[in-house]
Amino acid sequence: MAESEITSFDQEQFEAIYPQGVERHYWNRCRIAVITDNLRSIKDAGPMLEVGCGKGLVVSALRRNGFDITGVELAEVEPLKEVAPFVHVNTDALDLDPGIRSGIQTILLLDVIEHLEDPVAFMTRLRSAFPKLRRFVVTVPARQELFSNYDRFNRHFRRYDMPLLRHHAESSMGKVRSAGYFYHALYPAAWIQLRTHGARKLNFTVPAPGVPSFFHRLLGYFFFLEYKVLPSSWRGTSIIAVLDLDV
Repeated sequence: MAESEITSFDQEQFEAIYPQGVERHYWNRCRIAVITDNLRSIKDAGPMLEVGCGKGLVVSALRRNGFDITGVELAEVEPLKEVAPFVHVNTDALDLDPGIRSGIQTILLLDVIEHLEDPVAFMTRLRSAFPKLRRFVVTVPARQELFSNYDRFNRHFRRYDMPLLRHHAESSMGKVRSAGYFYHALYPAAWIQLRTHGARKLNFTVPAPGVPSFFHRLLGYFFFLEYKVLPSSWRGTSIIAVLDLDV
């Protein structure tokens, strides 16, 4: 099966995952904060590329924080206006202009490799196509016991644990510099919901501007704070990892 058949979302999936205003949701607020925190720990991140960037939510946030990043998305989707010049849509990362590929040092795969039947082969091809590539920054949904209708809707092959992520990193001729779970408090809530209801909502409920958005801002900060304070080995619903490549 071609990579595009696996990783490109259809319109229904985009509308469920990227409704207008979704950046105000606590889940996205915390996720972007966790990604930013990890990137700031890399002294030589260099020019970055987010593969599978969707509408460019993360690209937009990271550019506002001063990072040199562009994005590429397989699906034919309209990017956010503020990052439209920096997001290549309807494009395979392997088909980007060689002038772009030659400068990239860090590739972000943010909730991407769970969609791939063979993520090691995909990451190996990316490594071959980007001659200066030094690392991957990866986020994935965590814990196979939480696999649900949401994962099936989004065509996930798996949810990850630490040993599986480490295995895929090492099989891609890399090593894990850092890795940890986040959204710790969501883990027991998700576990209980699946066992009592057997399913979860498929779409984000976007908070309205004003008080609801302020509440989500506080909630996002809470989840970021627990990521910083609690042991990274404690189970959560997501994992973030920095994978250094052998160069």
